[in-house]
Amino acid sequence: MIEKITERIFRIEVPLPNNPLKYTNSYLIRADGKDLLIDTGMNRKECLFALREAFEKLKVDTRKLTVLVTHLHADHIGLVGELNPKEVYLSTIESEIVRKMFGNSAEYWRQIIEYYLKNGFPEEEAAKMLRMHPGIRYTSFKEVEFTEMQDGDEVEAGEIVLRCIETPGHSPAHMCFLLDRTLFSGDHILNDITPNITWWPVMDDSLESYLRSLDKIARFSVDLVLPGHRGYWTDLKRRINELKQHHRRRLMEALSALEEPKTAWEVAPSITWDLKYENWDDVHVVQKWFAVGETIAHLEHLYKMGLVDREDDGGKIMYIRLS
Repeated sequence: MIEKITERIFRIEVPLPNNPLKYTNSYLIRADGKDLLIDTGMNRKECLFALREAFEKLKVDTRKLTVLVTHLHADHIGLVGELNPKEVYLSTIESEIVRKMFGNSAEYWRQIIEYYLKNGFPEEEAAKMLRMHPGIRYTSFKEVEFTEMQDGDEVEAGEIVLRCIETPGHSPAHMCFLLDRTLFSGDHILNDITPNITWWPVMDDSLESYLRSLDKIARFSVDLVLPGHRGYWTDLKRRINELKQHHRRRLMEALSALEEPKTAWEVAPSITWDLKYENWDDVHVVQKWFAVGETIAHLEHLYKMGLVDREDDGGKIMYIRLS
């Protein structure tokens, strides 16, 4: 589906089959002699067909196309290797992570898995996750050379100027883009669902980074917010306040679950998740992975705040509530 937002901005709905997110919003920005595309969807035939169909209808020449990627998740970067655009922009920090991730994929995921196992994630479940994780299954780079961008950089296309705003939290160096008073928010701010804030090995406190990034974005004058998923809206600050309240509630849930020392895996079922299930065992393994990652992020934030202690005996990481 293609929706015309303004004379220059088109939203392309890229389907995500069997995924609770349903679709990714790719945005085509038309400039004189140059087209910009923000995010691509996963490396899946359904996604590629939707984009190619949209390009045909909008008469986009991919040989002249510039792709700007908000962050390294497969549902936003997955197709860059298949589209063969003129250039692809990605943040400097995440470009380095992608090179590590795909330069030595086995070692990258081994380190991630080991940390989750220490946080109580069962080894059998982790093995299943490796076979099903979208970041492993649905990303294609095919010798893509990234043009690196940093906070405050500007991407120009004719009279169009996009300002890059680094907003770490959902990912290590997530980028939002500001065009006049229109914000392309990626997964930093979503309207009717909350972005997953998970543990990252390169981030000291991902939730703290996310909350700071919300404050950073709140300082900009914005009339329209165009997110990476679901619908767009106008009241940016209202949604920022809602997201802050959401994480305050989640922190309290995590703290309340620590009536005795627990791993993140043991705390996760006590958190309120936007999932349909009656028993934690019924939750899909990939959703468990995201939930435990977010639980780790919240427990680590409580640890940094001095509200819980953390013990690591080399086998399991246990969190202990302090009185």
